[in-house]
Amino acid sequence: MADYDVKATGQIYSLALDISNIEERVAEMHRVITDTSWLAPLDIIDTATYEARSKPTIDKVVNDILGNVESEISADFGEYMVSASAQMALSEYLKHIRLPLAELIKEKISGNPGFDFHTESPDALIAFGEAKYSGVQNAHGRALSQINDFILAKKDVQELSDLRSFVTEAAIQNAAFGNKTFCAAFSIVSDDVKSIMDNAITSSHLGPLLCYEAVYLIGVKVSA
Repeated sequence: MADYDVKATGQIYSLALDISNIEERVAEMHRVITDTSWLAPLDIIDTATYEARSKPTIDKVVNDILGNVESEISADFGEYMVSASAQMALSEYLKHIRLPLAELIKEKISGNPGFDFHTESPDALIAFGEAKYSGVQNAHGRALSQINDFILAKKDVQELSDLRSFVTEAAIQNAAFGNKTFCAAFSIVSDDVKSIMDNAITSSHLGPLLCYEAVYLIGVKVSA
């Protein structure tokens, strides 16, 4: 970050992913969304609560979204795909712990305003992730802008009471004291992927995030 703000001490991570087989991606997303093993460590009250909250969203995603993927990617599927791909990348390449997708642990079915996904880094920092998908334009600006809006609205702080059930105590304490990270995940339609990733790094929307421990930029290109 110091390359863009001399006072900044954190890191910027830039990852670009290529999805070459939509069917395989749908199958993987189906496996992840229906895997409720994250309920196992919870006590009986939290298990009952989150099982009841997550079931309507799991049913909606499986039946209405993943079950209706055709050659044209819908906005709903695209956003779930970007969220799930970003979580996978953070887990596989940067050793983060994946948390349940945000809509599974919130009260409202699909469309609940707030961050789309979360992970915990090896340094016990929560990454608050926002995913944006567009089939006609690169979506990095929208993802970064939305993150800034959510921070101003304290959406990250509002989520801590739910997140504490799924992260370490160190991570939740870090977040409570403002030590956290953010992830902008976005679709890429351009063939010049590197330029889009560079544009995300130099975006004016990135500036306000340079005071945090890390920012993750994850571009998702579908070449299937």
